[in-house]
Amino acid sequence: MHNLLTEPLIRFRADGGKVETQSLPEVMDAMMEDRVESFTALRPHQRHAWHAFLVQLSAIAMHRAGRDDLPSNAAEWRGLIRSLTSNVWPDDEPWRLVVEDITKPAFMQPPATSPEGKQDYKSNVMTPDELDLLVTSKNHDLKSAVAREASLDDWLFALVTLQTMEGFGGAGNYGISRMNGGLGNRSSFSLAPLGNSPGPHMRRDILALVESMSELLSEAEDAGLGTRDGQALLWTLAWDGQAPDLSMGDLHPLYIEVCRRIRIQSVGSIVSAIRTTTKAARIDAKALNGRTGDPWALVDRKGGKLVTMAANPFTYKRVADYLTSPDFEPPRLFREMRVEQDSGDRIQLMARTMVRGQGKTEGYYERVISVRQRLRAAIQRRSGDEVTDIGRISHGRIQDVGKVESILSHAIAVFAARGDRNNVKDEHRQTARPWRARLNGIVDTTFFDDLQDELEENNPTRQQEIRSRWLMDPDNRTGIIFRAQMLLEDAVDSLPCPAVHRYRAREAASGVFWGRLRGNNGFPDIFDRDEEITHEAAIGDSGDEEDGE
Repeated sequence: MHNLLTEPLIRFRADGGKVETQSLPEVMDAMMEDRVESFTALRPHQRHAWHAFLVQLSAIAMHRAGRDDLPSNAAEWRGLIRSLTSNVWPDDEPWRLVVEDITKPAFMQPPATSPEGKQDYKSNVMTPDELDLLVTSKNHDLKSAVAREASLDDWLFALVTLQTMEGFGGAGNYGISRMNGGLGNRSSFSLAPLGNSPGPHMRRDILALVESMSELLSEAEDAGLGTRDGQALLWTLAWDGQAPDLSMGDLHPLYIEVCRRIRIQSVGSIVSAIRTTTKAARIDAKALNGRTGDPWALVDRKGGKLVTMAANPFTYKRVADYLTSPDFEPPRLFREMRVEQDSGDRIQLMARTMVRGQGKTEGYYERVISVRQRLRAAIQRRSGDEVTDIGRISHGRIQDVGKVESILSHAIAVFAARGDRNNVKDEHRQTARPWRARLNGIVDTTFFDDLQDELEENNPTRQQEIRSRWLMDPDNRTGIIFRAQMLLEDAVDSLPCPAVHRYRAREAASGVFWGRLRGNNGFPDIFDRDEEITHEAAIGDSGDEEDGE
């Protein structure tokens, strides 16, 4: 029942807002022609799982068929995908959402080794959001098990996400191989064409993998991470849930895995699922710490493991580190294709992840950064310990922001201490945290656009002018310093202070703020050198005035 290759099961919003329902091959053809604006049932945290599944499936099928050109219509896509399984399963069982025979595969549902295996499936799942990997049992933010009028594509997306993105969920519930540990995550950090529609991104990643397939296979075989004739669609293989029965050497480098034993069933129009536990993970890959060759995943070279994203993983500071630090190895799909190297068109950095915690979900994060030609070149040039322009400029700007943050925090703390510079305590510094965070948020919004303004300039003097104007443009009263001044004024207006002390506290805070900015440990070069440094500035520049954060 419900054959993805032939039946219209997947809803998407097409050009003009019309909702269409098509089969998987028809959807893939529509994606190649950029006729898909979005998928109606696809939830934000499922985007990378669905994208990765489609790209891996397409690249595997094209490799097995010996072709490097994309299919031109839905019929070609259907034949290409079907050829992966038709020699063993001529009735398309691996592409059907429901197959009653437990010894046969269903879509993303591995078969049991014998009919008696169905007795192991004792846990019922009544809704697709209950099947999904989000931890929602406490119902604080996102309610659990509420999708009681779900469509088949709700089940489809939940199933793909669970099987290719899930981590450790307690005894008998093991996670995927493509993450570092059970509380890790499978993230995406790659280049993509400009725009929000999913089709061009999918097309680009398929072609990038096909273009680099020989290199990918060679590197995988040398590292023992797969072979060109290895198993690719792991839900087609019988699994009884015992000790790991697959090693990396048994697999194709782009293998699509399944980490749980699930079966979807249908009684009339009512769809549900049953599941059971396993004695071990499907793939013996624990020693790899997630370094399985996932083409979207960052690797921590220093730690010898896949990067596990923590809360707020895509701040400007962290992304700058990922882009420039030799400690991080960018994934394959972060490399430019040949056609992109020859093009001056802008592309974008696409970063996605869902952060996991023990027994909880700590949030879905996504960031898109438009990348101009100079930044593209700097990123691709990076190798080993080489310090590139992007690293020098980005770290310099981060240090500048840190100075302004420290000065703002100190000035607010002085106000909270009623203007007594010698009596600033930790509780006063804690008071400044919200405004410090707001300044960071302001910087984050345009950090990479502003950075590229400086990076695109070749003249060092002109670069310094751009940096100074980013910090403070006196003519227009803009820049990081003036934004910090506005935050200081907001803090002074908002924080409680006895009226008898308010004037003194306000003046002391202002003196510390501008004094430290003008001082030798601030930004003396962007102020008028003939301007007299006041007594307050001299005090503000003393070492014991730092806020300690």
